[in-house]
Amino acid sequence: MAIYFIPNLDQISVPPLDVDNIPVSSEIKEVIKDALSELNSSIATNKADISRALVQLEELKNAPGGANIEEIKELISVAKDESIAKSVIDDNALKAEILPKIEGVESLVDSKLGISLYDSDKASFATKDELSAKADLSNLDNLATKDELSLKADINSLDGLATKDELATKLDISLYNGDKASFATKDELSAKADLSNLDNLATKDELSLKADISNLATLATKDELATKLDISLYNGDKASFATKDELSLKADISNLATLATKDELNQYALKSEIGGGSVNGATYTQLVATMKYLGYELPSQLRAYADYNLYADDRLSGDLTIGFTPITYAGSYGQAWENVAIYNDLGEKLTAKYAQIDSSGLNIEAIFAKDIPHPKGDSWEAVPSDYALGDGEVRVSITLGAVSYYGATCGLRMLNNNPSGWSQSFLGGVPTVDEWIFTFHNYKPTKFSVTNGTHTYGSYGYMTKYNMRLSIGNWSKTLTYENSSYPNDIEIDFTNLNFGSDEKTIELAKAWNVPVTQYDINQDINNQ
Repeated sequence: MAIYFIPNLDQISVPPLDVDNIPVSSEIKEVIKDALSELNSSIATNKADISRALVQLEELKNAPGGANIEEIKELISVAKDESIAKSVIDDNALKAEILPKIEGVESLVDSKLGISLYDSDKASFATKDELSAKADLSNLDNLATKDELSLKADINSLDGLATKDELATKLDISLYNGDKASFATKDELSAKADLSNLDNLATKDELSLKADISNLATLATKDELATKLDISLYNGDKASFATKDELSLKADISNLATLATKDELNQYALKSEIGGGSVNGATYTQLVATMKYLGYELPSQLRAYADYNLYADDRLSGDLTIGFTPITYAGSYGQAWENVAIYNDLGEKLTAKYAQIDSSGLNIEAIFAKDIPHPKGDSWEAVPSDYALGDGEVRVSITLGAVSYYGATCGLRMLNNNPSGWSQSFLGGVPTVDEWIFTFHNYKPTKFSVTNGTHTYGSYGYMTKYNMRLSIGNWSKTLTYENSSYPNDIEIDFTNLNFGSDEKTIELAKAWNVPVTQYDINQDINNQ
């Protein structure tokens, strides 16, 4: 049962007010004092009314026979009078204490059951006598319904029955009778061999595939047979064999190294054609000296070589360097260069992708790759500092023999391919005889090409005679070339290098009975 407390109404009063210190006229102060006095008087009267109403509520609430709901609600209305609870009583803390208690009483009243409703529902209630004849629901958990009971057997009739676990260990008689015909008796089983003893035995089929050991003494093993030649093969090849007598008529191979083949011999001139190996008794060395005295040049050593495939020679690897050293010039100003390119083993053209030149205008670092748009003009992106080569890309270093006429940074113009105007070509300032060097790091192209001179600016400088140096690893070879065409589109095919085997050299070699031979790289090793 809830407990309600009647508040201390003596605490309800008008808060003290120092009227004398209010800055208004004395007439107004008297009016304020009269109003406060009347308010305190009204509070005192209402305190008595509230107290009386609360006492009556408490008595009705605790009465043994209950109370009329309408009477209680009327008393609550008196206790909750707005003029008292909210206007007259200005003490908010006290209102917070009184109003909840009044509203609690009202809530309690609303929760009570009306007598008329009780009388209408009473007919469905059970008496204590009726309830005592019933079982407690908590006692029904272990009981079965009649329907459940009808499904069960009498315990006395279970003595002759087996459990499901016992039944599970038994074999169905019909299954046993059906399988029994395939069972063997102990007597039949005793006449059989144990399976564990059969592992080392062979079946008749396996035995029929074997030969009797006594018959193997005259047979050879496969290893012995492998060392023998098939007779039919021998008889077939024998017709092409030479006898010792026939072989004695042939020369030893070791003696053939100094002999010429028929093809080599056909390149020699007949003695009748040249009248002997000398001119009026002179040797080739004397003839070279004589021609040089007369202002003509002959190779100091007359050699004629077949074309050489440097690209396919695995003995040569590392950085491949191509150098051009000018001997004579033609045209105005210094040299012009453009169209630097290399080709891979698929014949794909590689040109500059990234490039940068140092402040001297003489040293270029670049990355060559395929399918790069050209010309780039002066719009070159520098090689990234942490750049890793992509598939098929090549790192290239170039040393220029002269600075560009238009300034150091314009040296990159020589990398442009298919330039559309002179501003996309390298134009040197003054003629020099310094070497122009192209180095391809750890890479052998199948072909190198560059244009000396320019297709965009007529009569600019170019080399009319120059030395070309090729080097890779510890191998190096220098050749001298003369050129009269402008511009000079230089192309070096590393799969088909021609080392002094031009038509004039071959004609001279034939005249002196010098054979055309394969080029031997050893003669140019360590000549760098």
